[in-house]
Amino acid sequence: MSIETAVLVRRNAWTLPNGDETLAAYAAAVRAMRERDADNPTSWAYQAAMHGTSAEPPEPLWNGCQHGSWFFLPWHRMYVYFFERIVRAAVQETGGPADWALPFWDYGAGGVQATLPLAFRDSPGGDNPLFVAERDPRVNSGRGAIPLSAGSPAAALERPLFIGRTQFGGDVTRVGQFWRSPGVLEQTPHNILHGLVGGDDGLMSNPLTAALDPIFWLHHANIDRIWFDWAGEPPHADPSDSRWTDQTFSFFDEAGQQVQLTGAEIGDISGQLGYTYESAPTSGAPTSRPEAVTMSTPNPPDPEQAEMVGASEQPTELAGAPADVTVPIDRATVESLAGGGNAPEALSERHVYLNLEDIEGERNPGTAYGIYVNLPEGASAAQAASHHVGNLSFFGIEQLREPRGDEQAHGLRYTVDISDLARELAAQGSWNEDALHVTFRPIEPVDPEAPEEEQHAVPESLSEHSPVQVGRVSVFYG
Repeated sequence: MSIETAVLVRRNAWTLPNGDETLAAYAAAVRAMRERDADNPTSWAYQAAMHGTSAEPPEPLWNGCQHGSWFFLPWHRMYVYFFERIVRAAVQETGGPADWALPFWDYGAGGVQATLPLAFRDSPGGDNPLFVAERDPRVNSGRGAIPLSAGSPAAALERPLFIGRTQFGGDVTRVGQFWRSPGVLEQTPHNILHGLVGGDDGLMSNPLTAALDPIFWLHHANIDRIWFDWAGEPPHADPSDSRWTDQTFSFFDEAGQQVQLTGAEIGDISGQLGYTYESAPTSGAPTSRPEAVTMSTPNPPDPEQAEMVGASEQPTELAGAPADVTVPIDRATVESLAGGGNAPEALSERHVYLNLEDIEGERNPGTAYGIYVNLPEGASAAQAASHHVGNLSFFGIEQLREPRGDEQAHGLRYTVDISDLARELAAQGSWNEDALHVTFRPIEPVDPEAPEEEQHAVPESLSEHSPVQVGRVSVFYG
């Protein structure tokens, strides 16, 4: 298979120079691809179905996406790469530039960049190929921005390892469309962005329809950019395990021919795939990459080897309002782990994991939830941010309703490493040795002109949505 030799630059959709035709060329290509026969692998419908579809009977390479898995990032990099080549060919057919490259949406930069790019909103004539009505109306109108707590990749970028349920790229799984071991990047901002853009029953909220929305591809270019950014910071490294490097995935190129790539063939995006990302926003807007964070333990233990010290006694229902759950901690177990010592002594040498298990619901409601540990009553937005340990979203929940193998038996599952907060609270003398208090607060699009502190805030309640149940909240010491 020939790899293009020219290194093309994927640029920020919000900071393209005046008069740039990148997005106009994309719109023309989308229109042309939609006009192709649905059984043409280079058509819009066929390319979207390769990610996911409920259409029957399935065509070759449909429903190939990898989620909740260490294959999430490599599969989507390959998918977007070949899609970009198909679009570039369509751009040239419609009179556009031969060096066209897919832009990215850097919603993690905050401010206006956290709103839907203008080219994807409704046009006065109502004939914009990049606009779809099936999005959250606040996002579609530009009145709703992605909040920083949902759009920032900071938590993912600070993870030291690629492999692991609480690490950057996800845990080891077999090849399969949906598993239950996502990495931190897949959880935030990937999954949560899908729900916030799609809203209640929109295209982006469901993996089987998400790629029909033209913004899907700019979202995934941004996820790929974050991976590129993470991998470029030593000592970060992609997996060297042959099960990852040798795994082959198949796609279609711009000629409609089946092609394959392996994990070993995509790590060097400029040398192997012929594209790169612009190094900084051209408008001087803040970058989404935070300052480097030094982890307290460079090689944290595997959560699977940790010991449970407490679990909630009843399921927790999330239906649009804040919810709280108290997790009783078995002090005797903690003391045994500390060799007879107290909780601070146990925490000083161990990692603490918060596990959300058996997450089930009929569908993704489009609402996500911030997860807070030991949140003080009446906390300000700034105080709440220091107790925020992660986000809970429900992208793909429909596909995990039915068991599909031992690993698929109980819906979604998320694991969050809360060690740093636990140690901080223990050092302050405010760690409760008998219980952990977990708060879920709904996340929705925010006013794009709101001060930065308010963009970290989450609302006290939303209108009711289709309920989702968290079967058990548990705490593990590793």
